[in-house]
Amino acid sequence: MDIINHLPSIVSVLIIIIALLVAYFRKYPFTLAILISNFIIFFIYTLFPAVMNIDLAFSPLYLYHFQYRLYTVVTTMFLHANLSHILGNMITLFFLGIPFERRIGWKKFLLIYFISGIGGSIVFSIVNPGPFILVGASGAIFGILGAFASAYPFDEIVMPLPVFFIAFLTRIKVLYAAIFFGLFEFLFVLLSYGYDNIAHLAHVGGLVTGVVLSFILLREKSRRIRVLEFRDITELSTPQNREIIERVRFESIPEIKIEWLKKLAKESKCPYCGGKLRERKEGLYCRRCGVIFR
Repeated sequence: MDIINHLPSIVSVLIIIIALLVAYFRKYPFTLAILISNFIIFFIYTLFPAVMNIDLAFSPLYLYHFQYRLYTVVTTMFLHANLSHILGNMITLFFLGIPFERRIGWKKFLLIYFISGIGGSIVFSIVNPGPFILVGASGAIFGILGAFASAYPFDEIVMPLPVFFIAFLTRIKVLYAAIFFGLFEFLFVLLSYGYDNIAHLAHVGGLVTGVVLSFILLREKSRRIRVLEFRDITELSTPQNREIIERVRFESIPEIKIEWLKKLAKESKCPYCGGKLRERKEGLYCRRCGVIFR
C-alpha cells in the first residue's frame, strides 16, 4: 500500500533512468532525453504534486537534517512549478544544450549539467537554511551557460531574451548571453530577495559552478582547439573560401601560398568567433580567440 502511495514518484525516477539509457544506447542527444523526461514528469507532477514534493523535491533542510533525502538534489531538477516555468527552462536548455553537447560530448555535458544543478541548490541552501522547497532545472541550465561561455565565449547561439516580460529569440554570442543573464540574476538577488518566489541565488550558484567546471573539465579541450588544420574548417566556410583553402593546402611554392593566405584572410573571418584573420608564416591567425589555422 505504501508503494502505491509513492507510485508517481517511482514512475518519475524510472522515466529519468529510461530516457538516459535510451539516449545512451540509441546515440540520441542527452539534451533531448532530459527535455522529454522533464515534460513527461511535469504532466505527472501536475496530477500528484503533494506526494512528489515530499518524495522528489529538495529542501535546504536536507543538508542539515534528514540527509537520507539528499538524493532529491538531483530529482528536483526534473520538477517544475507551472507551465511557464518548464517552457522557459526547456526552451533555453534546447538552444544551449544541443550545440554545447556536440562541442564537448555527452559525458562532460551530463557532469556539468547535474553538478551545476547540485551546486546551485547548495549555494542557495547555505544562504537560506530554511524550510523552502526548490524545484526546477534552472541551476543546471545556468551551469551549462556558464561553462559554454567560459570555454567557447564567441560561439553564437539562439537564445530567448526577455524584453518587458516577453521573450524574443535572437542570435547572440554565448559570452554576452552569460553576462546578460548573470547580471540579471545577480540584480534580482540584491533587489528582489525573497519577493518573487524564485531562487535567483540558485541560478547564480549554478552559473558560477559551470564556469569552475569548465576550467576543470574543458581546459584541455580549449587548449587543443588552438591549432586546427585547414581541412577541419572547410565545412564551416563559404564555397568560395573552400576553394581558396584547397589551394593553400596543396600549394608547394611558398610565395604563391602566402598570396593565397592573404586573400583568404582578407575575404573571410574566423569561423569560430567571427574575428579578423591575419596571415602568418605557419598559416592564419585569429587575433580575437587565438586559433591558428595551418
